[in-house]
Amino acid sequence: MSEEGFQFPAPTPSDLGDHEVRREGSALEGARVALLVTGGIAAMKAPLLARALRRQGAEVTAFATTEALRYVAREALEWSCTRPVIVELTADAEHLSDAAPFDVYLIAPATYSVIGKCAHGIADTPVTATLASAIGRMERGNAAVLFAPTMHGSMHNSILVSNLQALHAIGCTIVSPRDDGGKHNLPSEQALVEACAHAFGGLRTTKRPHARNS
Repeated sequence: MSEEGFQFPAPTPSDLGDHEVRREGSALEGARVALLVTGGIAAMKAPLLARALRRQGAEVTAFATTEALRYVAREALEWSCTRPVIVELTADAEHLSDAAPFDVYLIAPATYSVIGKCAHGIADTPVTATLASAIGRMERGNAAVLFAPTMHGSMHNSILVSNLQALHAIGCTIVSPRDDGGKHNLPSEQALVEACAHAFGGLRTTKRPHARNS
């Protein structure tokens, strides 16, 4: 094409702000979602997942392990969630979130290590400490906890299965991975959003009152 024939038009004007998302539904309207991102390569998809959750009305806060930040930039998570990423615990006790409790905790990707630690009650990082509190809330009927396991096929062993069975037995939801290339891959954003919406829908009918700090 000649230089004279080249055209590069400006994008169509939009009333959306830079951090805003175009709403596609209300399945998560009013839901506070904690997106816990752990150290697998699938962490690179977390910003897209955060925005997909927001398109259904969720307010999303990301928690990230040090390993997760090797695969996804902290700035990308902050941009997609429109709020700071929690990577350490301070005097605000972010893992407890008493002032504004989360409704849904989504661990995506959920690594072999974090699954094992959680199943055995180990809370030695901001993410696993948050999960300890999350399970306590879940057992009281005030939250839903979902794990999206992702890992290489060689890591699918009896220990992993036993740990997932233990988490499932106490009420956690295990979101089936996408089977491809000999790996447990992260499901699509749509599948994860639907799983969260289903959990939140059930929670709204059974959730018990809990105290909120002023």
